[in-house]
Amino acid sequence: MGRKVKVIVDVTELGRRGGQATAANRTPEERAAAARAAINARWDAYYAAHPEKLKAKLEREAKKGTRPRGRPPKKK
Repeated sequence: MGRKVKVIVDVTELGRRGGQATAANRTPEERAAAARAAINARWDAYYAAHPEKLKAKLEREAKKGTRPRGRPPKKK
């Protein structure tokens, strides 16, 4: 019997090549949509792990609508 040979596979490099091949076959609009879906998935996971952060974000957004936007008028 021969010696056992350890095969080392760099999974990071394999994933990178697959991602590059996928991106090459997509239109710019499809790549943008995929990027949006990925970032939304990351934020959803973050807010699932930190519900207090989501609550604070929603409160800030609700508050945002009540304040006047832009510069305040000049006083004479």
